[in-house]
Amino acid sequence: MHRIFLISIIGCLFFQTGLAQIKMKETLSSKGSSHFIYANNKSYFIQESIGQSSVTFVYNIDGYSLRQGFLQPISPSALNGDSNTDLDGYFYPNPFDNDIHIRFNEAIFDVLQVTLLDVLGRTIYVNEFSPVQALDLDFGSVSSGNYVLVVRMRSKTFLAKLIRK
Repeated sequence: MHRIFLISIIGCLFFQTGLAQIKMKETLSSKGSSHFIYANNKSYFIQESIGQSSVTFVYNIDGYSLRQGFLQPISPSALNGDSNTDLDGYFYPNPFDNDIHIRFNEAIFDVLQVTLLDVLGRTIYVNEFSPVQALDLDFGSVSSGNYVLVVRMRSKTFLAKLIRK
């Protein structure tokens, strides 16, 4: 009898321990991404975070901000003035007959403004293009000579010296 009682107590303790909640260190995986989206002649920068299980909140006191969440804005003081303003790309052929082909090595996420200037600085051609990684421009109506091609996306600029045969 004593043995049955002892076995039943041990069984109850084992059963309760098996179902009891225990404290564990655990972290949910967090993932996310960032995208530039171009719509209705405007570009939008979208960030998403997966795994953040609460709302975000900003608490401001004495000029300091405390933000909850994985996504944090970049502080203007963190940006340095030596940022690269060159739009990375290449063009061909040069000299050209009619068409110029431009390819960009970086993501194009906003409107491209294309301007062709002659050697006196006069504007020969101006056009805007939706965000694309490649441009094919027809300059068949341009007379022979030297030109400067300027392609702008926001504050970045691509410059090319062109020769029309």
